[in-house]
Amino acid sequence: MVDMASRKVASVDCSYWTHLNQIRLAHGGVFSFKDREYQQEPLSSKAPNICYMKATGGGFSEIEILKTLHGMIHGRYPQGALYMFPTNDDVQDFSKSRFNPLILYNPKAIGKYVKSVGKGVDSAKLKRVGKSNLYLRGARLDPSDEGDGAKKSTKLTGIQVDRIVPDEVDQMDPEAIAKAKGRMGSAAVDGIKGNREAAYVANPSDEDRGIDLYWQGSDQRQWFRFCDRCQTLTCAELEFQNAPEKTVGFHPDGKGFIKCRKCGYPIGIPGEWIAQRPENKKMVGYQWSHLTSAYWDPAEILERFNNPPEGNLGDVYRLDLGLPYSSREDKLRKADVLSCCGYEIMPAYHKGPCAAGVDIGRTKHVLIGTRTGTDKYEIIKAEAIPPGDEKWQRLHDLFRRYNVKSAVIDLRPYEDKAREFQKKERKTRIYLCEYTDSALLDASYNDKTGIVKVYR
Repeated sequence: MVDMASRKVASVDCSYWTHLNQIRLAHGGVFSFKDREYQQEPLSSKAPNICYMKATGGGFSEIEILKTLHGMIHGRYPQGALYMFPTNDDVQDFSKSRFNPLILYNPKAIGKYVKSVGKGVDSAKLKRVGKSNLYLRGARLDPSDEGDGAKKSTKLTGIQVDRIVPDEVDQMDPEAIAKAKGRMGSAAVDGIKGNREAAYVANPSDEDRGIDLYWQGSDQRQWFRFCDRCQTLTCAELEFQNAPEKTVGFHPDGKGFIKCRKCGYPIGIPGEWIAQRPENKKMVGYQWSHLTSAYWDPAEILERFNNPPEGNLGDVYRLDLGLPYSSREDKLRKADVLSCCGYEIMPAYHKGPCAAGVDIGRTKHVLIGTRTGTDKYEIIKAEAIPPGDEKWQRLHDLFRRYNVKSAVIDLRPYEDKAREFQKKERKTRIYLCEYTDSALLDASYNDKTGIVKVYR
């Protein structure tokens, strides 16, 4: 029998509520902090802004699911909450594999508070929990009807929430997240007007984008473990970044362990989160890697770091270490751009052959370049074509003046005009650019359709 005092504590502390009710997760097991002590602080946290830059499998998505359901059941979010995913397919998958099992496996703690929605309503995208709504939405944006390059999301229209959780932010258009924030204009978390919550979750992709930008603006909490021998605190993630070989020790059977940075003694997972940038008070940030996982051998992680599978070091950084990664070839740095600049005036024409890239909006931004040697290229023309009826003709004239033989042009938002231009420009091989949701896919050219698919 649970006493009233315990129920009262559980109503305000999600961590205690989860323990008290022995919440069963989607895989059927009971939620536990055993080997996952690092989950307790974020599960109890009521910080208005939180970000998780993490490797795979740390359970941080489950943390935010539980916090969302707990808050709705106990009236913290009177309007409701919005959970966002990169695509609508992700919404369906997540609803069926994560949310629905929680409702099914926990009929007393969760299920009895979930009410059926009306007929004709997709229950995978809308759930009534307690007295508020839980919206599950894809983050894909469509061109606006105005044809001005703006974007819209009909999935976010007409909803008001107190809390948003964009899950896998690196696979989302930042504009979609901005629109989601706009849905919290009347937020009142805990009944306090103006109180709102946002939690950002992702495996990082490239440096200086997505979750890495949120992390940079956070207080940057790292997990420090206790050494039973010398009482020193060690952060495996920070030590590994500085000296991988000195961070991992080996048992006689070849299995690895994390070494105390002072005495070298094997240290376990128990520890505490310590902010590295406590002056950043607007965002709480957590960074986690497989080095702090009971399911991964540190020796294996070190081996993968030294000898990346398929030569893909980026995946080791992003998926194992929970860190963003941009190779020198993939990242455009300011110093690299300035080093390419000279004092020459842009020529009025060029004999070519040249290549061009065109960013389409109300104003067309055009870059034209040519090959100057083996793996050497030069930008010879940069021009912005202002709005007007003759802008496609002006683009044609540029291509002829600079003998452009190959070009990539945005497919949207003016798809019909772009396809018409592609068809007419017989002297230029044009690919229309379409964007994918995955940072892990290389550019894919289709000569039959004239489409190139790339990650933005």
